[in-house]
Amino acid sequence: MATFSAIEIPFNYRNTCWFCGEPSDKKIKFPQHEYEINILNHHPLSLPSCKECAGIVKRSAFPSIYGYRDAIKQALVVKHQKVLSIGSKWTKQELEESELEGSAFEGFKRSAWPMFEMMQARINYQGWPLVINNHVLEVDSDNESFEFDGVIYTSLDDAVVHAVKTFFLDEALFTRVLSVLGKNKFSQAIRLCRLYPNLTAKTREAVFLEILDSIGI
Repeated sequence: MATFSAIEIPFNYRNTCWFCGEPSDKKIKFPQHEYEINILNHHPLSLPSCKECAGIVKRSAFPSIYGYRDAIKQALVVKHQKVLSIGSKWTKQELEESELEGSAFEGFKRSAWPMFEMMQARINYQGWPLVINNHVLEVDSDNESFEFDGVIYTSLDDAVVHAVKTFFLDEALFTRVLSVLGKNKFSQAIRLCRLYPNLTAKTREAVFLEILDSIGI
């Protein structure tokens, strides 16, 4: 059984989500599944998170916690696009000085900019340096890029997204198989999963076990 190291939390960041800075109410393990440890560039760890950040990205097959954090940020941007767009359409002064009337718009004027600033702060939040047993967690940024078919992707996750769209893969099955095989067998994972698109949760588990059996695991 893998050991998940707890990060050191500075006093002024206690009860704070490492991903977005909101109050934390969960402790999450990264990666979520022990078989995903095969593709990690560092030891598995445990860290505080708010409920939204802990659940917004359903998989954790990333080479590092920083790649996982980037995916969470991207998902937050998509989910809260309307709130974030306030800052593109208005300035704070324009909202305050706008002459549009009506009770609904008055409520919007009062709450819109604070909502935008709150979400902007969550997206921009970088967390504190990760320290485990008095050692700062260091990840070689060069390891974050990933090459497949002659294309260098900025991260393994970008390559996964490309493969899922290009080869019509079942994403949950592919990331699980890839986690078992390791990123060095990316092409093999694609070949194995291309045969099984659009699976249900029930059939996905059976197919996953069938694939493991076929490769002798």
